[in-house]
Amino acid sequence: MDAALPIGLALVALLALLVLVEGLVRRRRLRRTVERAWRDVPRDAETGLFDRRVCLQRVAAELKRARRGGGSVWVGVITVLEGDPDRFGRLLHDSMRLPEVGFRIGDQVMCIARPDLDATGREDLLGRIAAAAPRERLAVGEGWWRGADDGDAAALLGRASRATEEVTPT
Repeated sequence: MDAALPIGLALVALLALLVLVEGLVRRRRLRRTVERAWRDVPRDAETGLFDRRVCLQRVAAELKRARRGGGSVWVGVITVLEGDPDRFGRLLHDSMRLPEVGFRIGDQVMCIARPDLDATGREDLLGRIAAAAPRERLAVGEGWWRGADDGDAAALLGRASRATEEVTPT
């Protein structure tokens, strides 16, 4: 009976070690899958922002999430009127914070989608957009989805594009 106790403990330790190794292998495999998926998402080579092909899909996904959770989605469409749009796009990409998502949807047009943006966060985000363009002249349009309508991603982007106004850096 006394000999069975150490054998039982050894089996439990071996089983725990196997579970640990299996977990590490799964974690490594998942990390590689996520990294591969991240690399496979189309990006604009000059700015690092997501490509226009991803824009509608991602905004639609944010709208779906907001509908489920009762949140909101803010979309900003930024047009570089004068200056270097590639430089602005790189600086914009570097200034973004999670859960903001940026896209380049045209030669001089960028887009940002942000779920659940409040007034303070909006001012901060607009300030970072202006700071990313010290030498550029910009026009920014905003569109909100707050659950009051059944608009889709294209309609939200359209509202933001139509609301475009020129801004000056502060």
